[in-house]
Amino acid sequence: MKIFLTILLIPLLFSCAQKSKDLPVADTSIIPAEPSKFAVREDCYKDRQTVKIVYKKMAKVLKAGKYGILDCFELGDLYQPCMLPDWAVEGTEVKVSGVVKAVFENERRAGTPFLINEINKP
Repeated sequence: MKIFLTILLIPLLFSCAQKSKDLPVADTSIIPAEPSKFAVREDCYKDRQTVKIVYKKMAKVLKAGKYGILDCFELGDLYQPCMLPDWAVEGTEVKVSGVVKAVFENERRAGTPFLINEINKP
């Protein structure tokens, strides 16, 4: 019985010993098909690593203007996109898809960097 258990646990231990450099890293950014429609610059957060992808989640615009904040209440996160469309005024509920980017060490931000792929009213 001990040998059988050992045989089962050895592959498990080796799989846990993988380093993050062994795993593939996504270094591409998702850019809208029409960047001018959303006023998104192609170099927006280009130097940051992708953390996760958000797909069609509800959010509320907390602050509009050049640097808006999105409260993605479905996920419990605050996102700081590069720019918001003109119609996304404070208090507007939106359905948003995009890429969450990494926050640098010792960096203070109002929200997590977010590259919008799609944004519309629900």
